[in-house]
Amino acid sequence: MSGIHLTYPTDSGAVAVLNNASLKVPPGETLAIMGPSGSGKTSLLLLLSGLERPDKGEILIGSQRLGDMDSDALADWRSKHLGIIFQSFHLLPGLSALGNVSLPLEIAGQAQAREQASAMLEAVGLSHRLQHYPAQLSGGEQQRVAIARALVHQPSLLLGDEPTGNLDQETGEKVLSLLFDLHKKSKSTLVLVTHDKRVAERCQHRVQMDGGHLYEI
Repeated sequence: MSGIHLTYPTDSGAVAVLNNASLKVPPGETLAIMGPSGSGKTSLLLLLSGLERPDKGEILIGSQRLGDMDSDALADWRSKHLGIIFQSFHLLPGLSALGNVSLPLEIAGQAQAREQASAMLEAVGLSHRLQHYPAQLSGGEQQRVAIARALVHQPSLLLGDEPTGNLDQETGEKVLSLLFDLHKKSKSTLVLVTHDKRVAERCQHRVQMDGGHLYEI
């Protein structure tokens, strides 16, 4: 992405979240985005996912310019090429682990959706939890379901917003190791928002967000 400007209106006037920010991540590599609360880290992920549009600038992912697509085209692109892992898991409580992971494939009309979802849940160590609902799973298990859901369609870009932020240290380390292992196998590009230096140090590239700007660290 290059020359990105993003402002949000507030009662005291417009606030610049990003000010002529540029970022380049080589395909298949890992990037950590760091910065204090309120610095715009999550907004940057929303831009990279096409869920937010910049006021100015260009976002190019692979050969695709996100600004050239309308909302339907962006939704189709996300379903094929993007995986997102949220800090709060965002699992559907009325669906089992298998149902949560197979849902994106079923929406996309893919054949053998539940078989693919079952294989991905096995890959994250949850083959014995396929029929359990989110309320019956621990925090670490819920996050593994979220990772499986994000990876089941083999996305080329994987975004994580503090993916271990709601986990205790031991569980967080296990989940993080799993995430990096799966990323390596899938050869996807991985971008993580984190405040944890230990997480950032595991990434090949690191940037700091501050005052609407991005700085390599």
